[in-house]
Amino acid sequence: MTPETYATEYAPTLPGGHLPWLADLRADAAARFANLGLPDRKVEAWRYTDLKPIRDQLFVPRNGQTGAVPPALLPTAHRLVFDNGCLMESASDLPAGVRLLGMAEAMDQAPELLADNLGRIAAVKGLPLPALNQAMSRDGYLLVVAPGVAVTQPIEILFLNHLSANYPRNLILAQSGSSVTVLEHYLGQGEEAYVLNAVTEIVAESGAWVRRYKIQCEARTASHIATVAAQLAETAKFENFDLNLGARLARSEIHVALQGPGGRADLNGIYLLRGKQHCDNAIHMDHVVGATHSQQDYRGILDDSAHGVFQGKITVRPDAQGIEGHQLNKTLLLSDKAEIDSKPELEILADDVKCSHGATAGELDETGLFYLRTRGIPEWEARRLLMTAFVAQTLDKIGDDAVRGTMDGLVAEWMGS
Repeated sequence: MTPETYATEYAPTLPGGHLPWLADLRADAAARFANLGLPDRKVEAWRYTDLKPIRDQLFVPRNGQTGAVPPALLPTAHRLVFDNGCLMESASDLPAGVRLLGMAEAMDQAPELLADNLGRIAAVKGLPLPALNQAMSRDGYLLVVAPGVAVTQPIEILFLNHLSANYPRNLILAQSGSSVTVLEHYLGQGEEAYVLNAVTEIVAESGAWVRRYKIQCEARTASHIATVAAQLAETAKFENFDLNLGARLARSEIHVALQGPGGRADLNGIYLLRGKQHCDNAIHMDHVVGATHSQQDYRGILDDSAHGVFQGKITVRPDAQGIEGHQLNKTLLLSDKAEIDSKPELEILADDVKCSHGATAGELDETGLFYLRTRGIPEWEARRLLMTAFVAQTLDKIGDDAVRGTMDGLVAEWMGS
């Protein structure tokens, strides 16, 4: 799609065309993507992931519907359902102080709120795929939690995907002292190849607490690219957990800016891959000010010819004293053809800091396997027990019990298969 084609044929079909500022935002994003282009492996951040296979799928027009909607993962959750990138079911019975809308709805119902916040996080403005998302997105969700409101029931966002190229754009605004739990569930159906390029922006004001969880179960022919950009004010907390199970090619990119003293970010994830699946986890934790804390723990199990990637960077700005930043990546290789590329990185420009990083990769513990076999446990069950123990320490970091139970079940199902 050329810039001319975008401006004359695609942009006029997008919702919110009556908002001049949104048209300008999209046009600027389209120009940035045209200038930057799709990143190749010469770009350091993409050296382990090849996007050439999806180049011709990025501008496939959407058509058709996915079909039957599965039941919610969390029965008590408030839920939105999207079908191939567009809102299909809205949430009801929301508590006071909570607004949950489809992004296309919000363009009519809350344009001023979007004008002040959509596409404003600097960390992803220079990145080509978020720019493409901004230019192409038709829908997504807007979640606003009013000051001091604690949302006791989780919010579940289901993205059903089947074909074409989908570009959900999501925005979470947690105002001062509020708290909320969000589960983004990406579920693929069918055998057709498709691309999903999602962006979730998160603004946590002073004292806010956002728990965001993602379950990625795209179709095995799909490509899933998801970018999260979060900025945290003083004493704000952000907990993120990614469970990657599906897709042929997956990329989970997270940018967090700790902008106020007392801010804390905990980023954790598990990737379980087999066949020729590829999953790239790319994280940038930016300690903008002092007295902030961050933690990363990502673990993977790779079988067959699967390929995993972990790129974790911690930046400590000048004068950001008294911070703590830790990251850990561990991978279990079940096959001699499986591969992991791990690249932990620290950029420290201050003196009074506590930072650490580590990465390990290896096979199942033969001693432990032998011990379990001598106790009469079949080999397949012994292997499953060791794999379960390997990921348990990371799963233990999930703060919501209902989400933890759901993810436990999905992990057990993968191991049992």
